[in-house]
Amino acid sequence: MKKTILLAVIIIFGMINSTTLRADDYTDAMKKSIKKYGEAADSDDKAALLKVRGDFERILQLKKNVWMVNYYLGMIDYILGLKASEEKNTDELKKYNESAIDLFDKATDMKDDFAEAYVMKMAVQGNRWSYEPNKMNDIIAKSTEAKDMAMKLEPNNPRFYLVDGYMTFYTPENFGGGVDKAQPLFQKSWDNFQTFKPVDETYPDWGRDQAAGMIAMCYIKTDKLDKAKEWMDKGLESKPESKFIKGYVQGEYDKAKK
Repeated sequence: MKKTILLAVIIIFGMINSTTLRADDYTDAMKKSIKKYGEAADSDDKAALLKVRGDFERILQLKKNVWMVNYYLGMIDYILGLKASEEKNTDELKKYNESAIDLFDKATDMKDDFAEAYVMKMAVQGNRWSYEPNKMNDIIAKSTEAKDMAMKLEPNNPRFYLVDGYMTFYTPENFGGGVDKAQPLFQKSWDNFQTFKPVDETYPDWGRDQAAGMIAMCYIKTDKLDKAKEWMDKGLESKPESKFIKGYVQGEYDKAKK
């Protein structure tokens, strides 16, 4: 009897330790992959993004927090879609953007209160206009639905205002966009970054330098270069290695100075 009880205890503790190990394996794998993803995204390295995409797909085999892994897979496909758009490759843009839509949908199907995925649904739905201009009503409806859910779930999420700001910044003024309407959104994003904390170390924690960089871009567009430089410096204080600011924003600043 004692041996039976002891054996049961050993089995239970073995199960607990196995569960803990799997949890640790998941967290360690996520932290490493998130770091590599951030470096690849910041350097705009397609090969590195595809490689880390494979890392995240292998993490799916651990079958833990699948919704979170799908979020990062969606982020990678979103960025690959943007690269395709820059290269004027509409077929590849559609392939990656549709995959991102599917992955963010899977994330919210599994965890319907995951605000970060709704934030990105705003962006990927907005990108559809490049290859489905005849479906603008559907694009607007789905983007608005995602926006409303993101706002309802996490009204102080800085990435909500950052993504909304990007969409507004690149929307023509006669369609309700433009610099003047985008700048307060980027400012709200920056302000919220000062207090917003991720739930844990596997949650999204990107965008602070982009918020500062886009405020700088607004000042560049309105020919207020001293203010632009001030915000570029703020962004680099928060992320000294930011290639978004050192590359794109600095390039626009230099062109404006000339």
